[in-house]
Amino acid sequence: MAALAACSHIDPLETPLAQSAIQHQTPLTDQAVIADTVGRGAVGATALAWANPSTGSAGVIEQIDASNDGPDGCRGFVTSRQSLDGVTRFNGVACPSGDSWKLGGQ
Repeated sequence: MAALAACSHIDPLETPLAQSAIQHQTPLTDQAVIADTVGRGAVGATALAWANPSTGSAGVIEQIDASNDGPDGCRGFVTSRQSLDGVTRFNGVACPSGDSWKLGGQ
């Protein structure tokens, strides 16, 4: 009768491809998701939903207005944000930045 020896060390399955993919993924911030949603929305738009799978937060852009900050294409907005911390509502400004949008002051 043959006896089987117990193995007490288990190596996780890792491949170079999986490691490089994990290392290069940067979680999105809520600010980046909100800015992108404002940038994709039309001025005057209301009730645009956004969600961030990286943080679990979500909300609704309540309105998008052309900002009075100058001819730079910035847009003022009002949004809600629901997260584990609760529900908050805030005003902000999103501005074009290359191929994306950024919240004012970032």
